[in-house]
Amino acid sequence: MSIYDNIKKAVRDFQRYVDVPIYLIDKDGKLIFSGEENSLKKEGIFVVNREFIDKKDVYECQAMTFYNIFVNGWRFLTVGVKGTGEKARNIVMLLSMSFEHIANQLSKDDLLLKLLLGDLKDDEMEYYFQKFKIEEKELYRVIIIESSEQIYDAHKIVGHIFEKNSFQTIILSENRFAVLLLETALTDIDMAAKTLKDTIESEIYIRIDMGVSNKAYNFKEISKGYDEAFIALKFGEKIDNNEKGIYFYRSYALEDLLLKLSDDDIKRFLMAFTDGNLDYFNDDELVTTLNAFFRNSLNLSETSRDLYIHRNTLVYRLDKIHKLTGFDPKQFNDAVILKVLMTFAKFLP
Repeated sequence: MSIYDNIKKAVRDFQRYVDVPIYLIDKDGKLIFSGEENSLKKEGIFVVNREFIDKKDVYECQAMTFYNIFVNGWRFLTVGVKGTGEKARNIVMLLSMSFEHIANQLSKDDLLLKLLLGDLKDDEMEYYFQKFKIEEKELYRVIIIESSEQIYDAHKIVGHIFEKNSFQTIILSENRFAVLLLETALTDIDMAAKTLKDTIESEIYIRIDMGVSNKAYNFKEISKGYDEAFIALKFGEKIDNNEKGIYFYRSYALEDLLLKLSDDDIKRFLMAFTDGNLDYFNDDELVTTLNAFFRNSLNLSETSRDLYIHRNTLVYRLDKIHKLTGFDPKQFNDAVILKVLMTFAKFLP
């Protein structure tokens, strides 16, 4: 339910205990609730008189009493009752205080967590962006950091690396937190992620893994970045056997797409290219070799350096994979098939 929905629910209960109709008018000046039966059909038509739209005290208009609720100078809601005088003024003030309490239930940390998880509606976002003075147009990369150990203090280290107003941290669990890193012309996300990982591991002596979103998003769409970072972390740990520790969504976009195929499409692919046996992908050496070969764009010299092995040893391993699977990883088309098969082997039951 949105903030407006919660307030409307509360005012319906309150209306039963007062003998005058109550009105709620949203930020756009439209009536969203009326305690007067014959005006219910007019909800969305009634508008706040422009003369009073910015008024910050109780005011009377058209034999009714109103009070505007503001958030950092932005009118969020107008509360009104039918009638004038001290009783009407007391009712609108009491209602306003109750609604302000409902609207103030989220802390900034709670807000950021709900934004990441995509749990807020547009009107809620607008309200809280005003309340916490959040710049909606700023773009942030999402980095999820996790460890097998508790990392409550790890998020504090972020402040030792980046400038104060260039990041936000959100605690997700006792062993996972997220960093929202402001995107600027000077941001090198690869270097920033490496620096973050090296600094945390060296200062608190634990191993961490990181998932990084493919692009930067504004706060309204930040949940997309969270999804990308989460997928990168999950796929990286599974496919790369926790080899690298830093996983970018751009490296696993193909796997993300493949696992969205229907079961029938996957079954048809496996029947076309295998006998149903993918057990060779349980061989750590095979998987490590293929991952490194793919990561280095099928370049033998770069891959041998990456794996700290002789070039001839790498060629021997690749030839062994060819004999075992029937696909030559040195050939692009075969390499693609091997990558697809390895993804299915890792993730399918």
